[in-house]
Amino acid sequence: MKWAVILVSICFLAGCATYKQDIDAGLSLAKKGEWKEAEGKLEGALDSSQDKLLYYMEIGALAQNQGEFERSNDLLEQAERLSDTFLPENFSNRSWALLSNPRQSDYRGNGIERVYISYLKSMNYIALAEKEDNTAKKRELNDAALVEMRRIDIKLNEIRAQTPSYQDLNAKENQAFYMKALSWLGDFYTGGRDTDKFLYRDDAWARYMEGLQYEMNGEIDDARISYEKAANLYEDGYAKQYALSSTTADRAWLDAIRMMQKGGFSQSEIDQRITTKLSPAMQETLKKYHKGDAELVVLEHQGFIPDKKEMTVLLYADPRAYSLVLEPLHGGGTIEANDAFRWFTMVYADINPLNLIANYKAGGAWGTFSGIFTKRVILGRPVWQQLTSAKIDKLLTEQTIRVTVPYYGRFTLDQHQPTLQMNSSTATINNSLRMTSLADIAFQEQLAQAQRDIYEGLVRELLRSWLAYQVSSNVQDQNAALILNLIGQVAVFASSAADTRNWLTLPAQVRLTREPLAPGEYTPDYTVNNKTFSLGKVNLEANKIKLWNLRNPY
Repeated sequence: MKWAVILVSICFLAGCATYKQDIDAGLSLAKKGEWKEAEGKLEGALDSSQDKLLYYMEIGALAQNQGEFERSNDLLEQAERLSDTFLPENFSNRSWALLSNPRQSDYRGNGIERVYISYLKSMNYIALAEKEDNTAKKRELNDAALVEMRRIDIKLNEIRAQTPSYQDLNAKENQAFYMKALSWLGDFYTGGRDTDKFLYRDDAWARYMEGLQYEMNGEIDDARISYEKAANLYEDGYAKQYALSSTTADRAWLDAIRMMQKGGFSQSEIDQRITTKLSPAMQETLKKYHKGDAELVVLEHQGFIPDKKEMTVLLYADPRAYSLVLEPLHGGGTIEANDAFRWFTMVYADINPLNLIANYKAGGAWGTFSGIFTKRVILGRPVWQQLTSAKIDKLLTEQTIRVTVPYYGRFTLDQHQPTLQMNSSTATINNSLRMTSLADIAFQEQLAQAQRDIYEGLVRELLRSWLAYQVSSNVQDQNAALILNLIGQVAVFASSAADTRNWLTLPAQVRLTREPLAPGEYTPDYTVNNKTFSLGKVNLEANKIKLWNLRNPY
């Protein structure tokens, strides 16, 4: 009975309110631009020790949106330290999560979140420098912003060292047919999916921001190098991977060429770069820049990164094929249920020949076809015999086990064209570009780790179900054993959960507007999707860049 109490207690802990339910109220307020109220809600939702990193990231972002830049940096610095500390994962922490649910482990973040901690900190330092009257202090704050950019460079280099580059992927696409065939055969046991295509391997937008901040600080050659890195990344695959316009590379090349003009490159080198890298339209844009101009740069951080959802998959045994079968729980015709089913067929369904053969053996021609809607884990006879000796095969044939995995539902990015008006009497400017999509980066990161998620979920639920089964099997009284078995099955089934945590106050996308202007006073208005944002009266100085960090929650 003692073991039953312990098991039920674990299941109870796992069955507490989900992360999504706790966070929704705060996120709903943030989407209305009610930053302070959203912060109050999220503070309560993220008060556990496992969510410390997430707490500092979310509250740090909300503090920036309220204009509290110093407080934001204090919070984000805490996130910076934790994001490094969590890299060596705590074994006991992981073990407890395995017995309960993944929300019981420390939230560790991912590559894009680590990069954007430094990104937001750099925005804070720029805003603080803008308000500072003391020249030495202003320079110190601008230098601190550059330090954050260099941190981003280090983080991206770490990520690049662990992932194949766009050149590697392009080489793979262009290799001989027989090499592709060998690679395809090698993908049998990974579901036939090349997850390398979805990895976050570098960040063209972050590299571009390095260039912008170097330019703002007068470090022209460093700015040129960073703009060129960004342009090459956009060209090599970043724009294609995240569904961005090819004009993103044009924009980065334009700014690299401007740095060449300022940096003393020969006219022939500059002309050659203009001819080979800029479209006719972008060549006309380049002509708008004149010596002594000021420039307004608008960074519109729009919307919110999508939130993860939970999908239920049922696990059962197929002794005839010595395998385990995972099948999505069909929840009717709701949009969410349809999204979950489509995610399953896109990410998990059996499409490789080995699984098709096993499905055929298990169920004939219909079995092969039904494999499109299932995932089969082929264990083989020796492993199946081990499961039989541990009586796990009996467990799997007597009950269905619920496995829960995270997924992203469908989302659409705002496609409205923003307009910028410098004064009420001036013409509107329509040259905004979407330079990155954090929503697509998050979506593809989830695709890349989906196989790991489902196998971890399978092992976790098998272990929890086996413990519950062992408790009831060791009880002598048959009636009591039946009751305990029923309680254990229901508790384990109901408490299955997936880790749906991520940094939800990050923007869905970033749009860039750059406009060279004659020095003077302006009152810029930025309008998109019938929402207008005003910067107020600003004085644009010759040869200076004014950065407008605009957070659009709509």
